[in-house]
Amino acid sequence: MMIKVIAALVVLSALLMAGIGFFREYIPDSAPKPYFGANAEVEPMATPVPFPDGPIYEASPDPSIITGLWRKASGRSEVTGYDRKTAKMLWSINFSGELIGQTDNELLMYEPGESTVYFINPVNGRTTRKVSPQPDALTHPSSLYTGMAFTDQLYITTKPLYGSVIRNKEGATDTTLQIGITAKNWLTNETVWFLPPVKQITIIEHRPVVSGDKVMVVNPEQKIGEGHSFQIVSLETGKELYRGVTEGTYFPLGKDRFFERTNSFVRRIDPFTQKELWRIDGHFPLGQLSETADQLTIISRHADGSQNSVRIVNSVTGKSIREFDLPFFKETIIHSVFISADNRVFLHFKESDPKKPGKQLYDYWVHYDPQTRTALSRTHFHSESLSSLIPFINL
Repeated sequence: MMIKVIAALVVLSALLMAGIGFFREYIPDSAPKPYFGANAEVEPMATPVPFPDGPIYEASPDPSIITGLWRKASGRSEVTGYDRKTAKMLWSINFSGELIGQTDNELLMYEPGESTVYFINPVNGRTTRKVSPQPDALTHPSSLYTGMAFTDQLYITTKPLYGSVIRNKEGATDTTLQIGITAKNWLTNETVWFLPPVKQITIIEHRPVVSGDKVMVVNPEQKIGEGHSFQIVSLETGKELYRGVTEGTYFPLGKDRFFERTNSFVRRIDPFTQKELWRIDGHFPLGQLSETADQLTIISRHADGSQNSVRIVNSVTGKSIREFDLPFFKETIIHSVFISADNRVFLHFKESDPKKPGKQLYDYWVHYDPQTRTALSRTHFHSESLSSLIPFINL
């Protein structure tokens, strides 16, 4: 009898192992796709000054100060001001809300529990004034955050034709914000001016840009390759001053950096004057532009269609820094290329997580050899802090 029991157990064990093998073979693998350079040695990118690793860095209205935002497990946040040259911490503030933007002079911090915006001096971290009332919709995930611009006197919202704004965590819809472009007074919350929408305002891709006494709003392409419509209006009255359509794909990459790409050229322009600052003619189909510090990366399809072509130029002058070809990266999405002071090449890979707004599936840098097309080393797959810091330091 004992022999039969043992035999039965052996058979059952074999069946179980076979079953495990079956499931290993036929159950889809939920592990992430292999990233480019995944097997390369992990090596941090050395920075010339000891900024802490962890916060997300942003520019401030004062060019000598950058801010670092730490998000804590408790749900609270800490924003810290650093001296850009020395990395010395100058001030720190704990709060429960969001940094929503900045004016020409101050940082804007929103505390939802108080429905109050704090205006913060970027040099010393002191609150210069508090403004309330303020719409709760400002920092909700489905709010107008990506479509807002700020001055010391006004905040400007853009609401698309198809979209709603949630007033609070219970899901109540805010119906007070009109479809179009609205400028409101910080102190009174009264509407200063309202500009009805043109039919192109269907999706918000870029924040309105304030320059002097003018505001520019860029609308998405109606059809691929047919250009973006855009409007320039008076900051004081909302009166439309200019309306136009770009030739190609428009890339507003910063408050004072505007680029345009067509199949045959890339150029930097001043959209408020329509002045062309520089232009590069060439072959740029399916091209993407990104900017790191003063380097503009232009990635487009190679003329023979077999690979990507990369140009890195000085974004201010258009002067060429480096050119080479890259293979197609099937595993990961390349965002930009950065050339360090010692002429090393770093590839920046990042992709947002569609299931978690504001989160990245990956964000890392690969030290790359263009001649051998190999990854020499890489950073950790989540190097968002480093990525946000690089524009402010000289590598």
